[in-house]
Amino acid sequence: MTVIVIEFCIVILGMALTAVLFHRFPVLPDPTGEITETPSISVIIPARNEEKNLALILRDLSVQTQAVREIIVVDDMSEDGTARVAREHGAKLIRLEDKPEGWTGKTWACQSGADAAEGETFLFLDADVRLGKNGIRSLVEAFRKAGCTISVQPYHRTEKLYEQFSMMFNLIQIAANGTSLPKPLDIGLYGPVIFISRSDYGKIGGHESVRQSVVEDMALGTRLKEVGVPYRLFIGSPSISFRMYAGGLRDLLHGWTKNIASGAARIPLVLFAAVFFWIASLLSVPIQIIKFSASRNGPWLLIYCALYVLWVIVLALLSRRVGRFQIWTIAFYPVLMLVMTGVFIVSAFRKLFGLKVKWKGRDIATGEKR
Repeated sequence: MTVIVIEFCIVILGMALTAVLFHRFPVLPDPTGEITETPSISVIIPARNEEKNLALILRDLSVQTQAVREIIVVDDMSEDGTARVAREHGAKLIRLEDKPEGWTGKTWACQSGADAAEGETFLFLDADVRLGKNGIRSLVEAFRKAGCTISVQPYHRTEKLYEQFSMMFNLIQIAANGTSLPKPLDIGLYGPVIFISRSDYGKIGGHESVRQSVVEDMALGTRLKEVGVPYRLFIGSPSISFRMYAGGLRDLLHGWTKNIASGAARIPLVLFAAVFFWIASLLSVPIQIIKFSASRNGPWLLIYCALYVLWVIVLALLSRRVGRFQIWTIAFYPVLMLVMTGVFIVSAFRKLFGLKVKWKGRDIATGEKR
């Protein structure tokens, strides 16, 4: 009986932690009125084999209500038509032939773009980001109000069945970054959208200061804190969204394997423990249902069935804030949890032993180099 009570307490603790880990979802402000004075903006898009995505984001940028000074596409040794698409849309193209020793592909591409930029501010965008026509205006308004670097985790648009597997990764990423705590902890930036002044970028030493990092967004946040430069994090809406890993299930698994263990290693112990108990609670409920069904313990089986329904409701409410996920998928959330747990184990194993994962035609170490 003692074990049953302990297990029940873990489940209740995890549920209670939901109110802490997801206390708030800071969204970008809607544009209001005319913005008369704006800093000149250099949009920098690092791109490797992004022919399809690049055409979409460049099209979005062409219809923005907020003008930018320039759009720079840094072609990171692509093997497809990335360079051609950049030229067709009138972007300034930088083609990288190689990267120096000790740099990751993305950090070298971002630094190369920043070195060539002319604007007072840099807007780093991943190629898979999509912007509504007021997307950059929202970013500018948030940047002006915050008075510091801002970064956005875009709203996750999903289209195919396998993309539903990203739901738990997205929620855990936000929780582990401290974005939604009652008092935001802000462990690091979000890589897809970073808006930073030239001055602050220089203060942290640019991407060169995190040149070896696979999770360069989190590393940049650490650098900002080290030099005493504040930043604010936001959660995107359909006006600032992305479609992660559109290339298929293998891309999704490789992408999360590349990032998840390295990101977890940067989380403070207290926050890590809170996320751990939240995950343990989610996993425990279906396990207990199976256990009490086998033992025919009716009262506890009914309790855990009710807790399962409650978790489905909670996940449905949370997930709609971060992306487009189907209710029938959430109803079978243990499957998503199993995939997430398996990916984390593989990622941690590869990081521990310095093994690599294939990503966009490169062998990438899950440690600090790629």
